[in-house]
Amino acid sequence: MSGIAGVYEDDDPGLVRDVLKKMEHRGPESTRIYKAPKGVLGCTRIKGKGDYSPKEVIAISDGRVVVEGKKDSSGYGQWVKGNSEIIELYNKFGKECVHYFNGPFAIAIFDGENIFVARDPLGLKPLYYSNIGEKFVFASEIKGLAQFDSEIKTFPPGHYYHSEVGFQEYFKGVSHKQRITSVDKGVKRLRNLLIKTVKRRIGGIDNPGIYLSGGIDSSTIVAAASKVKEVIKTFAVGAKGSNDLEKARLVADHLGTDHYEYRYTVEEALEIVPEVIYQLESFDQYLVRSSIANYFVGRLAKETGVELVLCGEGGDELFGGYHYLKDMQSLADIREELEVLTMSGHSNGFQRVDRMNMAHSLLYDMPFMDKEIVKFAFSIPVKWKLYGNKPVEKWILRKAFEDDLPDEIIWRKKAKFFEGSNTTDTIKSKIESFISDKEFKKEKKISDDVTLRSKEELYYYRIFREYYPHRSILDTIGRTRTVN
Repeated sequence: MSGIAGVYEDDDPGLVRDVLKKMEHRGPESTRIYKAPKGVLGCTRIKGKGDYSPKEVIAISDGRVVVEGKKDSSGYGQWVKGNSEIIELYNKFGKECVHYFNGPFAIAIFDGENIFVARDPLGLKPLYYSNIGEKFVFASEIKGLAQFDSEIKTFPPGHYYHSEVGFQEYFKGVSHKQRITSVDKGVKRLRNLLIKTVKRRIGGIDNPGIYLSGGIDSSTIVAAASKVKEVIKTFAVGAKGSNDLEKARLVADHLGTDHYEYRYTVEEALEIVPEVIYQLESFDQYLVRSSIANYFVGRLAKETGVELVLCGEGGDELFGGYHYLKDMQSLADIREELEVLTMSGHSNGFQRVDRMNMAHSLLYDMPFMDKEIVKFAFSIPVKWKLYGNKPVEKWILRKAFEDDLPDEIIWRKKAKFFEGSNTTDTIKSKIESFISDKEFKKEKKISDDVTLRSKEELYYYRIFREYYPHRSILDTIGRTRTVN
């Protein structure tokens, strides 16, 4: 993983170098700059990841990519070990190479005088771009482009850009074609898929870790990992009285993990808010709240020296983890809403995962967002996700691992990361005391399309504007669809 940047129609490496300086946290160990006939590519790297050849065709990448069709000992696709393998696929399949990748990625390739840039279907890896005069400039994070007086746009997920044809959509959305009709087979299939997916991600890692909140998503990932590794590190954070810490400890004891905890105070949380907002590149109040806990757990994991952490994000979007879904009128409405949540996650929860880990130069992965698990999730009946007359959310996931975890974990109700870590009310009340009713009424409408939802969000927005004053950046900000 790394920070990547590039420019087309300009061969000055100084521009790319300036962009990369703003993203050194994405790979502080090394920086590489490559000149091509009509542009420049550059990347920062986390130690030991990636390669830098050949020279005829130049490639940079951010992500952990599996090449489909090349099998390892587990029967699953092999990880790309360097940019040279990406180039091999590009040389063989051209622009269609993106269909052979499984995993989060943002890649850029110079082939002679042409540039090819692509982002994974769900936007799990970040990418932004700007047109500065005739120049096409891109970067992993907004902060890399914010130094220029130009409009900043989100590079759309599931698209590629080629200098000959411009932007092209290569991913048309998930398929809802049902392939499994037996609920028992579905439960077994999901269990096997998650175990194999986790194995693929940590099987070759000497020192992996997992963020553990004690909720069903992170707990099932730890349960799956326990089938792969004898001992694995788990990490949990929370404020005083945190329910997450208690439940995470229960799972850790049950599965015998090497467990680490950190309790933070409200004062500590408030102190890091500016850094969280700078790294997060958002002022959405729900995203900022949950990012506070993510920032602390990322720092904790980094201090232990783990090579890679697994995160439980994606389970809610794929398997119906939000309570408001139970109030929807039909299964078709729920299915549509889950697809919207999954496809918009790149500017919400998945953005939080990326930024809070990269803030600590920490490699991460999200097993639930494996292509095969996503495909499976949208191929099963919605009633297996919200099951029964009094629907239980994520029912099929709970059933898949009910023999591996304590009942009070398997059937625990969902809590937002910031709720389980016990920070919501205390942080909100503290922050809202800083802003008067008059100030909020005057400042809450920041554009024709965006109205701030609370004094708390206004507080976050003021900090955000100090770092990112460009009005165009508002269009890149995702808004949480629900708080339930």
